[in-house]
Amino acid sequence: MPRVLCATVRRVYERDAAALHASGVEFNVSMIFGGQIGGEGMRLFQVYSPGNFIEATDETPYFQIGESKYGKPVLDRVITPETPLDEAAKCALVSMDSTLKSNLSVGLPLDMVVYQAGSLQTDRIMCIDEHNPYFLMLRSSWGDKLRQMFDSIEDPMWHGGATDVPLMVPATRNALLKKITTADEKLI
Repeated sequence: MPRVLCATVRRVYERDAAALHASGVEFNVSMIFGGQIGGEGMRLFQVYSPGNFIEATDETPYFQIGESKYGKPVLDRVITPETPLDEAAKCALVSMDSTLKSNLSVGLPLDMVVYQAGSLQTDRIMCIDEHNPYFLMLRSSWGDKLRQMFDSIEDPMWHGGATDVPLMVPATRNALLKKITTADEKLI
């Protein structure tokens, strides 16, 4: 399925890369491409600048392009191949909200398409801007619930305070870091 798209990316690179480079712009493209043809199964690909691609698998059931370090932990903790489609869409929006919150270079609007495998069509196409009521609710709820969950976790006890979950315990695999107290001491 992605071979034609990848060949097109390579042709555009061959045609335009030198002119872009001469203008101080590096050729770069990254896109997610997916769909379904007739009675075949649903497939999802991530296409890279050189015109190569990888396909989603059970071990990697989703892709994320752009700034992934902020929202990816949310996806990694929630998404599995069995995640219902509506929950996956919600999780994707929470992930994007986390990225928007932590990276000023990422902003709204978000374009989103939700496709049910086997339907061969969709009417779930939206552009989410700063006025979208669902996204505003999700952003507020996620922030509030995350803070409530954080506040419900016990703080670490450093000096023998009463706790059922001590942090200061001997490590089972490794020795403690050596504290250097003079200029002559070395870690190794």
